[in-house]
Amino acid sequence: MALANPVMTASGTSGHGAELAPYVDLGSLGAVVCKSLLVEPWPGNPAPRVHETPAGMLNSVGLQGPGIAQWLAEDVPALTACGATIVASIWGRTIDDYAAAAEALADAPAEVVAVEVNVSCPNHHARNEMFAHDPVATAEVMAVTAACGRPRWAKLSPNVGSLPDVAAAAAAAGAEAVTLINTVMGMSIDVETASGRLGGRGGGCRAPPSTPLPSGQSSTFIRLCPTSPSWQWVAWRLEPT
Repeated sequence: MALANPVMTASGTSGHGAELAPYVDLGSLGAVVCKSLLVEPWPGNPAPRVHETPAGMLNSVGLQGPGIAQWLAEDVPALTACGATIVASIWGRTIDDYAAAAEALADAPAEVVAVEVNVSCPNHHARNEMFAHDPVATAEVMAVTAACGRPRWAKLSPNVGSLPDVAAAAAAAGAEAVTLINTVMGMSIDVETASGRLGGRGGGCRAPPSTPLPSGQSSTFIRLCPTSPSWQWVAWRLEPT
């Protein structure tokens, strides 16, 4: 697939719809990549969801979202009215969740040009280990999401021993691109209570010192992963919010 330009929003940082329209011409971007959606509405993690650190912040929103049906009914029309090219993003707790989310997007408007498959999510059938930590689980997810009928991008985790192995498994199962990377996991502990300061215990770390990490992961991917005319990569830098 070809986009008008390579500048895109990063999923998770710019909302589900046209929230950024007052600040930027969304139609001028290569794509608006929306926050990841479960097929059904999802409340996210309990508060507190953010915690400031000396060099940035930890966040644990927990992928709160309206579900795909409401997103298609309310957020997609607002984006298309802005002239935006849209990349949907989906997540799941099980393989069946991902399959259902992909099927729900099969009849999405043509402006939804691709689907990011966020495999950086806990697998409820594998002791909540992330799908993205296992090449086999990643491949299983990618295989069942073909029903969306669009190019699929695998959103991968940096918290893994061999990112190229996971990326290669995603490609073999149908991913046409990878998104590098999701946030680095971290935790802040309250020494008075001996517990995590976030409602979801740990969270994703966003901080200026982390910005070289996606570049390093992307470099490793380009050097070690097999390439073909259809095998592309998407790299987004993590920026503090």
